[in-house]
Amino acid sequence: MRTLVSGALGFIGSAYCRAFGTGRELIPLARMSSNRFLDRLATTDLIGKVRWVDLARDDLTDHVADAERVVHFAAKTFVDRSISDPSPFIESNVVGSYRLLEAIRKSRTVERVWWQSTDEVYGAILEGSYTEDARLNPSNPYAATKAAADALAQSYFNTYGVRVIIGRAENVYGPFQGREKVIPTFVRAALRRESLPVYGDGKHRRQWIHVDDVVRAVEHLLDVGTPGEVYHVAGAQELENLELAQHVLLALGITDDYHRHVRFVSDHDKRPGHDRRYALDTTKVRATGWTPLVPLDIGLRDVVQWYADRRDWTFG
Repeated sequence: MRTLVSGALGFIGSAYCRAFGTGRELIPLARMSSNRFLDRLATTDLIGKVRWVDLARDDLTDHVADAERVVHFAAKTFVDRSISDPSPFIESNVVGSYRLLEAIRKSRTVERVWWQSTDEVYGAILEGSYTEDARLNPSNPYAATKAAADALAQSYFNTYGVRVIIGRAENVYGPFQGREKVIPTFVRAALRRESLPVYGDGKHRRQWIHVDDVVRAVEHLLDVGTPGEVYHVAGAQELENLELAQHVLLALGITDDYHRHVRFVSDHDKRPGHDRRYALDTTKVRATGWTPLVPLDIGLRDVVQWYADRRDWTFG
């Protein structure tokens, strides 16, 4: 089926294109950005097919009219920047999502829509894990804009019958992630023989999932998921940020006391909405037959080595 991919040069969107671009008819949409991000599609034949579109401003009618499915990955994602200036996040994640939904609503061709979301819409949870019907309680502007976009998508299913499936993921990692994210940041610091910057006391906990497992879940749920439903796409293992730092150091062959190689950064000023812990219950998605395939220890080892080998990307 002809599949429109918004955010095709983004981290998850490009992974989807790399995974399913061969033998599929993809329509990649991306907003004009650094040519560096074209590297994410260098192993595909899609670079010349990218349609340069700003979802919040451009006419989307013709692009959507060419598609039978839409996978919506486009979003601004960095929490720290949303705290400094929420307005670009509102324009991209709320206005852009609304305008895409409107184009889909008016289309006569789109049969299914994947809506990529995040665990951050729920806010922190200190014990247990969130199920899909949990109350949304975002702690920062980025999370709030994603929650707003999810609510719009749900309303378009309820009101107009847009066959949207919402997927909320935990912390996603993998190759080609933005250099400001934690794993590339840790690798860069270690390669420079600098201390790894760890927020707060290092006890913040996150679940982690490889981007390859995420895009497999997207394709799987587009086939078997129920429109109008939310699914959690997550692994089972959690790490404290200090433990993540230790994994990075060990993968780079730094085996002495890892406490010697970290420095604690105050998160009160830089990240006042820094949730202590996120956790997602995955009973629902596993009942559909999906399960993550990349073990966390192996995935982290391999991706740390990828960033160490691709210094053009890690330091670019």
